[in-house]
Amino acid sequence: MATPDTSLAAAVIATYESYLRAFMAGDMAGINACVSYPLAYIGDGAVHSFGEFPLKPADLMAQTGWHDTVDMRYEVVALGDTKAHLILHSGTRVRADGSPIEDISGFYAWTLTPAGWKMFAISDVRTPR
Repeated sequence: MATPDTSLAAAVIATYESYLRAFMAGDMAGINACVSYPLAYIGDGAVHSFGEFPLKPADLMAQTGWHDTVDMRYEVVALGDTKAHLILHSGTRVRADGSPIEDISGFYAWTLTPAGWKMFAISDVRTPR
């Protein structure tokens, strides 16, 4: 497999990091700027299609005590002219005191649109600590 074009991969990563910042800030407009709807969510044995983002990060944070995500390791693993795959190899969601809540991993599919890279599919695995 060829190595992904570094400038295109950097653009995908920059958009992913914008999505992460918006997610952590509970900024739904910022999240929506990074998503191409419908968004496919690949869950446990099922695929769901959403016309809007399926959760509110602020609600998730309030329900779980989640304050931050640390030790994230991600990379673009495949890249075409208009499609990319980004893998979040690992990360740990933590409370304000730094104690772990869960380990996470994810897969994100991206498409290149006239407005830039947009996420169109996501799958995550969350392992409670």
